[in-house]
Amino acid sequence: MGKSTKAEIMKDEGTKVTLADGKKYDIKFDLNSMCTLQEKFGDDVITVLTGIDGSDFKIIRAVLFALFEHEGLTEKEVGSLITMANMSSVVEALGQALGDAMPELEATQTESGK
Repeated sequence: MGKSTKAEIMKDEGTKVTLADGKKYDIKFDLNSMCTLQEKFGDDVITVLTGIDGSDFKIIRAVLFALFEHEGLTEKEVGSLITMANMSSVVEALGQALGDAMPELEATQTESGK
């Protein structure tokens, strides 16, 4: 195995965000979170994810819940961790985590032989 790049290491750690309970959480999209979102939103999950901009509170809570499902929190408990004071940092972290989850175009093209 080759040496990991800084970007690969950072992706493994997730994106950090501080929520209303004062704790720092690592958020990252994995297969389980994507399945949870697909169960909730069906085929619209990609549209939902590309629309994370802070204007739909239900989507923000649902996406964060999917990312925190392993924490054993309910969707309402996750919602209580998001306030108007931290909303913009949560939305920014979600955008960063989503960007980190996407494969890099160059690496994908190299692997497919294009």
